[in-house]
Amino acid sequence: MTWPMRALLLLLTALMVVLARSASAQSRKTSSGDIHAADLNDKSVQRVLNFTIREYNKDISKDEYYSRPLQVMAAYQQVVGGVNYYFNVKFGRTTCTKSQPNLDNCPFNDQPELKEEEFCSFQINEVSQENKISILNYKCRKV
Repeated sequence: MTWPMRALLLLLTALMVVLARSASAQSRKTSSGDIHAADLNDKSVQRVLNFTIREYNKDISKDEYYSRPLQVMAAYQQVVGGVNYYFNVKFGRTTCTKSQPNLDNCPFNDQPELKEEEFCSFQINEVSQENKISILNYKCRKV
């Protein structure tokens, strides 16, 4: 093999190593610490979102009526010591009081004097190995 051919092969090998390391570093960067969009169809995201809705109705909303999401406006996740989820949710008041059973199918209240909407931002942490989900932070306001 001639000298120019060896030099070319050596250069190509070096380039491949650099590209492989760069791709590996990029994959680590996006999987740990970066915040990225969460797939609302993912079972883990749904489980955490359902937990958030239950906790909102149980502890955060002091309304006697059950609320359901009108719209999940944003959903993000971040891999940390577990996974942090960030949800922006617009809630609507239903016609059902919280004391009623089977609240998931309650219709939204459309009577002007009882219709109420609230926008909330949540930060939730899930440590699946410990089967632990907790609300780290939230902020809600009437809209």
